[in-house]
Amino acid sequence: MGLIIFSYLCFLIFLAAAGARIYKQKRLPMHLRWEIYPVQHEPGRKAQYGGSYMEEPNWWEKERQSSIWNEIKYMVPEILLLRGLWQNNRHLWRLSFPFHFGLYLVLITMGLLFIGALAMIGGAIISPQAGGWASFLYYLTILLGFAGLSLATIGAGGLLIRRFRDPELKAYSSLADYLNLIFLLIFLVIALLTWLIHDQAFEGGRAYIYSLLTFGQKSIPYATERTILGWLTIFNGSIILAYIPFTHMAHMFMKFFTYHKIRWEDAPNLKGSKIEAAVQANLSLKPTWSAPHIGADGRKTWADIGLKLPENKTRG
Repeated sequence: MGLIIFSYLCFLIFLAAAGARIYKQKRLPMHLRWEIYPVQHEPGRKAQYGGSYMEEPNWWEKERQSSIWNEIKYMVPEILLLRGLWQNNRHLWRLSFPFHFGLYLVLITMGLLFIGALAMIGGAIISPQAGGWASFLYYLTILLGFAGLSLATIGAGGLLIRRFRDPELKAYSSLADYLNLIFLLIFLVIALLTWLIHDQAFEGGRAYIYSLLTFGQKSIPYATERTILGWLTIFNGSIILAYIPFTHMAHMFMKFFTYHKIRWEDAPNLKGSKIEAAVQANLSLKPTWSAPHIGADGRKTWADIGLKLPENKTRG
């Protein structure tokens, strides 16, 4: 029961930390908009050639249109296949793609185990003998789970070696980058060993999620004792869940803000709009930049700095 309580606690830490990070992001002053096209939510052909609704005559008088389908068509290959990395650094993609795609499969496997545990609570038995959807879920979990753990382990190990050996990567790799990969690699290796030695059908994992959902009850079809490797897999996985929101790995859910609210944000600044209010709030901030040409001494606001005429300096 102690391990179950620990997993509950880690899950609550994840929710609280992720919520706090999103809240902090939403409370930040308005970002500096990139205004770099193409913006993927432009409808029609505009997203293909980098066009904008501002091409239209009297665009401010017309209702703005956007296409969520265009965003999905761009984001799916970007997220699943790492298209940007493939185009710009194919050598690194060969390691980063199996790592990320393997983690996606691991997450899908966790979802399948969750579905299986719910089905068990409802009285179903997830086994090869069950037939129908229950047998399909049983074999699909094994396939995706093994593939995910294997790909992610190979990718994490390769990326870690690459960071140690590649001078270009070493130049901007922080201690946190190494620790994150090491931490994930330890979890993946132990989870893979657990699968190979004890739990090829992921029945132990499904039974643990069953216990989480039923507040400590044991599932009848799986009543064996938990092994050391199984205990370590659950323990490390719980810690990683709580750890993610405090690291740059939080980009898995913070990417919404960098893409939708920064990279693709092109809402017009109209009189009386929220954007106008946000810009006015930014102009009242008192910057403390050290660059002397800005003159940001912590007393003058951005409005004061922006209204100041540049000094007329002559060259000697």
